[in-house]
Amino acid sequence: MADDQDNLNRARKIFERISQVFSEQEITPSPLNYQVWYEYFKGDKPKFRQEMDSILNDPFGYNDRTGRRLFDEYLKDDKPTSDLDRVFKRLLDAMVKKLSAWTDKLSSQNQQLNDYALRLSEPNIDPEKLKNITDSILHTTRDLRHSSEDVQQDLVQASLEIQTLREQLIEARAESMKDELTELGNRKAFNIRLEELAEEFAERPDQLHLILIDIDHFKNFNDQYGHLVGDSVLRYFANLLRNKQRPKNTLCRYGGEEFAILMNDSSLEQAQDCAETLRAALKKAKLKRRGTNEVLPEITASFGIAQFRAGEKLDDFINRADDMLYKAKQTGRDKVLTEFDTPSI
Repeated sequence: MADDQDNLNRARKIFERISQVFSEQEITPSPLNYQVWYEYFKGDKPKFRQEMDSILNDPFGYNDRTGRRLFDEYLKDDKPTSDLDRVFKRLLDAMVKKLSAWTDKLSSQNQQLNDYALRLSEPNIDPEKLKNITDSILHTTRDLRHSSEDVQQDLVQASLEIQTLREQLIEARAESMKDELTELGNRKAFNIRLEELAEEFAERPDQLHLILIDIDHFKNFNDQYGHLVGDSVLRYFANLLRNKQRPKNTLCRYGGEEFAILMNDSSLEQAQDCAETLRAALKKAKLKRRGTNEVLPEITASFGIAQFRAGEKLDDFINRADDMLYKAKQTGRDKVLTEFDTPSI
């Protein structure tokens, strides 16, 4: 029950924050603007999200013209690719239909009011006719008010549905970027965060480092003790990563028995210290097989470190770390190597 209340409070706070931005910057609740904000919250486009963040921090903020530019630049060729995308599109289509119907009705009622105004301007109008025109005006204005209230209620409901979708998107996005076994970030999370950091540290590349890690002889270990024990080792190492890292470090399971750490605002020496701390802690660990308390053999890992270079392709950055990891394994394993080291057997 407490978790439900916490989630409700968090959803309300998020909705209030979004409503405040729309209100302060006088953003039109148009389908285009909803689509822009939907993509912003979904977070699948790092560059788009960074530009939106920058816009929201700008004194001029977000407006309709900005929304149109962002839509044309990033979104106009997009097609719905998920069930949530399609639900959101149907929601927008329904909103457009309701607004269009209300606009048509408003135009018709305005025409009626204009006709009544002309009839009221007739000379020598008799009291009975005046009463009929007045009653018609009152009926039309009441109908107009009710139509307006209905549309406002529809828009409020649509906004709440959008908020619900947004919460689902946040949860789905978080799950889609989490490795199920270790609960670290997965390869997708790594790629997205690497793009963000490469752009952020383009002017100070020597403060961004990548550590690639591979548990030594893991296939042989799996063959001997089985995949369940191997999975336990991977989970143990993932917890070791979490316990030995700064909060700002990005931790991911890169694939199989490989892990990755993205360190920002760090020096090469700090990256080496981080890797060496992990290497020593893993080697020192005394792991036992569950159920039998059998002590497992020593487990070690090899580490390769690369420092980011201004203007380089991200694949090259990854490959340089991977090259050093390969050299660490080829020259004895259980070691940390950077591209500035001279490996020795």
